[in-house]
Amino acid sequence: MSLSFSSRALRRDALPRIPDAAYSAAALLAAVAFAIAALYAHPAMFAIAAVLALGAAVALYEPRVIGPMLVLALPLEISKIAFPFLTTRSELGGGLGPTSVVDAGRLVVAIAFMVWLIRPGRPRADVLPTSILTLPLALLFAVYAISTLYAVDASAARTESLRLLFSLGSFALVPFFVRDRESLRWTLGALVFAASGLAIAGIYQQITDTFFWNEGLGLFGQRRINASFADPNHFARFLLEGTIVAPGLWFFVERPGKFALLLPAFGLGMLTLVFTGSRGSWIVGLVVLPITVAALPVARSLRLRMIGMGAAVLALVACVLAAFNPYFSNRVDTFKFGFEAAGARPYLVEAGLNMFTDHPLTGVGAGGYQRAFEDDYYGYKDPKIKANITMSHTSAVTILAELGVIGAVAVLFVIARWAQLLRDTVRRADPELKAALAGVAMISVIIFLGSQTEGRFLEDPFLWLAAGLAVAIDTIIVAERGGPTVVPDRIDDDITEP
Repeated sequence: MSLSFSSRALRRDALPRIPDAAYSAAALLAAVAFAIAALYAHPAMFAIAAVLALGAAVALYEPRVIGPMLVLALPLEISKIAFPFLTTRSELGGGLGPTSVVDAGRLVVAIAFMVWLIRPGRPRADVLPTSILTLPLALLFAVYAISTLYAVDASAARTESLRLLFSLGSFALVPFFVRDRESLRWTLGALVFAASGLAIAGIYQQITDTFFWNEGLGLFGQRRINASFADPNHFARFLLEGTIVAPGLWFFVERPGKFALLLPAFGLGMLTLVFTGSRGSWIVGLVVLPITVAALPVARSLRLRMIGMGAAVLALVACVLAAFNPYFSNRVDTFKFGFEAAGARPYLVEAGLNMFTDHPLTGVGAGGYQRAFEDDYYGYKDPKIKANITMSHTSAVTILAELGVIGAVAVLFVIARWAQLLRDTVRRADPELKAALAGVAMISVIIFLGSQTEGRFLEDPFLWLAAGLAVAIDTIIVAERGGPTVVPDRIDDDITEP
């Protein structure tokens, strides 16, 4: 019997390969420990730790579940109040108290990063997408980072730059883990499931007059449902995103999934969307829903029937609500005020355009709109509006005011490349992937249009989820090139089964 004292043998003996099951077992034990601790002190924190431990175990065992986990976690903005550290108000506003920069979505991104380090399942370098979006996004981040050197609010500029960097990280991780059709289906299905689940929570709020977070939404007889979001407008936007993804999945899931998930999700989403009182989302929904159906790879006659049935259902719901819900009627009546009724504030737009005029090349710096308005442009505030709203609600104006011509060109470069990616990918996709791509594209359209009256464009985490999914679809097509080279443009008229 001989012993080897080579460095390779020593390293192998000292660092044996850890079995995959060990990660799950360790996480399960940690979850049990955290759950027991939750019974004695700081139950919310320990309960969250237990959930995260289990989530990490599942992700390490099957990395492809990270896509669905992220989709389920991102809407839980309310989780920001569970962490008593790294507090900030820069993301929310609306009279709410300070909240943490840590939330469920960012914790899932942290888990994804951990899995990428420990058990990626593919070369780690693949986390850098070989996509036409990579260069424009890098240039956009450079504009944000440089603005920290001259911004009127250096702290806000750093916050926005770090937020964008984190968003770019999540954008890169999504296609890394959503790597095949199965994981793509899980992710899109999770989006619909999350929207329907929060829609039920919103209906509960409407029935019981319960407000989970922002109690001011229930004052003055104007109840606006927010579920797990700080802003009911952003909740409405998420409901709309889940609703437009559901029709694209309809033709590619089994019958139980159609009637147990997709159909209820569509109905619940439309109903709760009304309860949010988000006039901007109502308008955007009327625009994007027929466009989404028209983009589906199905026969023209079937698309027309779907649009007709959807219009009839919406008209019926509107008539019923107008008859029994005075608040809904009042919100509809405000459309006589034009663009302002959708949520835009003309005085904020005027102030932002003047900021751009005064600083045309570089703007006032990322995140600097509110400080600049309060310090130098407060005279533009409409005295008839009692609420002290000083944050821009129009993203196009915000970009011009904060980043100037340079930032506007960088954003337009990203948008142009985004359109090119969608165009090139849809040409090579089969019907299922075309339907998925239509939903992803409409998510970005919803966010862009909604941000013109409600703010939150580049700050919206679902924008980066959509971008990551588009790159994932493109990657899936490239990986499947060994299969049939000719794919049908659409599915037949009456085909409803996969």
